[in-house]
Amino acid sequence: MRLKKVLDDIQKTENKILELQEHVRQLRIQKKQMEDAEIIKAIRSMKMDSRKMLTFLDGIQNGTVTMQFDEEGNLSMDSSETGIKKEENMDREMSIGLIEEREDLEDEE
Repeated sequence: MRLKKVLDDIQKTENKILELQEHVRQLRIQKKQMEDAEIIKAIRSMKMDSRKMLTFLDGIQNGTVTMQFDEEGNLSMDSSETGIKKEENMDREMSIGLIEEREDLEDEE
């Protein structure tokens, strides 16, 4: 009789653990979706044209753009390869045609 009760308790506990693990998995998915939405919202609020945004996102992905918050909570972005502010770097790239060159290379791949 006691063994049956212990076995039943084990089964109930294992079922509860499975339910909680699934709940945590769903919460993690929801958290990621919310983070993604916040990232999109922040990027869109930057009011960049398409080419500047493409260059900015490319810089983030390849690690050449760093972002820092100052004491007042303002965001600043620097290009780690040259130390030039990212907007100046994007303007410079656009003026010498590096973006078009990069697009051509991507098309070839």
